[in-house]
Amino acid sequence: MVNLLRHRGPDEGAWWADGPFFLGHRRLSIVALESGGQPMASQDGRWVVTYNGEIYNYPELRAQLEQHGCHFVTDSDTEVLLHGYQVWGTDLPERLLGMFAFALADRRSRELFLARDRFGEKPLFLLRNQNYLAFASELRPLTLLPDLTRRLNTKALGSYLTRNYVAGSMTMLEAVNRLEPAHWALISSEGEKLHRYWLPVSVQPPQDLEPALDEFRSLFDTAVHRSLRSDVPVGVLLSGGIDSSLVAEAACRQGRLSRAYLLDFGEASYSEKPYAEKVCARLGLELRSVRLTSAALGQFLPIVDHGDDPLGDSSMLAYRTLAELAASHDRVVLGGDGGDEIFGGYLTYQASRLHYRWICRLPQMVRTWLAQIADYLPTSESKLSISYKLWRFLRAAGLDTAQAHLTWNGSWTPQRAAALVRPELAKEVATALAGVSFQGSLRELQDLDVGNYLPNDILAKGDRMSMTWGLEARSPFLDYPLAQWGLGLPESLKIDRRGRLKVLLRAEARRLFGPLIANRGKQGFSIPIHSWLRTDEARPIRQFLEPDSIERLKVFDEAAVTQVVRRHLSGEASYGFELWGLAVLSAWHYLRVEKGPEIPQEWPLVQRVFDYKPE
Repeated sequence: MVNLLRHRGPDEGAWWADGPFFLGHRRLSIVALESGGQPMASQDGRWVVTYNGEIYNYPELRAQLEQHGCHFVTDSDTEVLLHGYQVWGTDLPERLLGMFAFALADRRSRELFLARDRFGEKPLFLLRNQNYLAFASELRPLTLLPDLTRRLNTKALGSYLTRNYVAGSMTMLEAVNRLEPAHWALISSEGEKLHRYWLPVSVQPPQDLEPALDEFRSLFDTAVHRSLRSDVPVGVLLSGGIDSSLVAEAACRQGRLSRAYLLDFGEASYSEKPYAEKVCARLGLELRSVRLTSAALGQFLPIVDHGDDPLGDSSMLAYRTLAELAASHDRVVLGGDGGDEIFGGYLTYQASRLHYRWICRLPQMVRTWLAQIADYLPTSESKLSISYKLWRFLRAAGLDTAQAHLTWNGSWTPQRAAALVRPELAKEVATALAGVSFQGSLRELQDLDVGNYLPNDILAKGDRMSMTWGLEARSPFLDYPLAQWGLGLPESLKIDRRGRLKVLLRAEARRLFGPLIANRGKQGFSIPIHSWLRTDEARPIRQFLEPDSIERLKVFDEAAVTQVVRRHLSGEASYGFELWGLAVLSAWHYLRVEKGPEIPQEWPLVQRVFDYKPE
């Protein structure tokens, strides 16, 4: 099980066991290269920890703990967790700035403490049964457990089909759950205590642009400075968009970036290379790029495998390709994830406001009619074409605004998803988005994205695809003092009266890079999936959409799926994103439910021995 995570930690592996505890670890050495091995024990051996991630404020916490009388024997952030839990107990996660998932065993009380970071940058999967609790950074190792019943979770199906991911604490594997972001759990023989330790609190940033920019620069520089803490060189994933360009500028000014990495396309409407070159010329930063072509579709099965719990976002292919390039030179990269959610950068925010102000005022019969005719509109498949955006907008006309908002970054609408499944599942799928609401404020939409789309799509994609290559991706925009401040900004500093997005960040980009970068529209990280799925290179993907593959899942109406596949391949419709998601689910079922993981090679693991004599 430990070695199934070797890609996440290629440097060394170790395990420790005592009584009811077994902790295993695969290490990617970033901080304290010589002394940070895990599992790590406290000096008296009472507490033992295994941990995934980075605690950016560990020097400050170390200084505080030394004032409490703690004595450190390593330079690692891992040791801060051991002393921190000894001093602060379950209040420890609230003091941490960074991305983390960790498990800490108390050998005296026979308790296990689990915690996950505020935004869900690092994953933590849990399997509970009558005999034990098992946990891991990925779903895959848990499927090696001999008593695990591998069964698709039909209760999660509607969420996946409409959003591209499974929301909340469920996974697509019925027996396994997630510890949600900003939560900790304390497990003992007496049971389990689950607690949410953080919610964004209301703050009052300046209401005017110039003073807000001054505060932003201070908070952002601090966030980037923390993210640069590393004992190995740090690079940056650069698109030439506003977010990653601001990260690159702050990092170059405060430290030394090794180089920038760009994903390029042959299709002109998808290429962002001229913008990235402009930024690198301004910063004196070396740029390396890799071109993505349809030949990369041959990596479909490894992408699904490393995607773990199924994730139907086709841009995983793009991220994986870029991460492979970056990992060939660096172990750590910074990126712009979180900027859109925190500072109002998504086109869906514009769409949701239009939907709420205009579509929701129409009679339901008219809204239903608009949704029905949407499929008959001709669409261009170039990136972010107006006709394609109009189709996505109109097909959600019959939904409440909050539901429409979730599907715009997802795939099928609930009704169309329900038409794809077997009759006994249709009602549950059709109501998968029930319960979400919207009363007209941008902050509501941001909270929806921060609680759903960000952890379960954006951050899951970044974590899985970067760690495929043993690459650590960091997101300065999610430094929580900055993020909390940004969420509290007035709407006028996020979207202006003309509907222009990311007002504050755009103003900062204009000061640093001029109008070429500041005036760019939102591009996103999408790929030409509509046309690529019709190519010969996509045959290995299309085989997972064939009737016999779909039938094995035992949840779909094979004829309905065959019909949408036919419409797309014939050019009648543009269902590229939707069919990618279906193919991912079908391939995931093959890998996780039918086949199960292969037992890895016997990579050497060091057994840790920690002495402890209970008082």
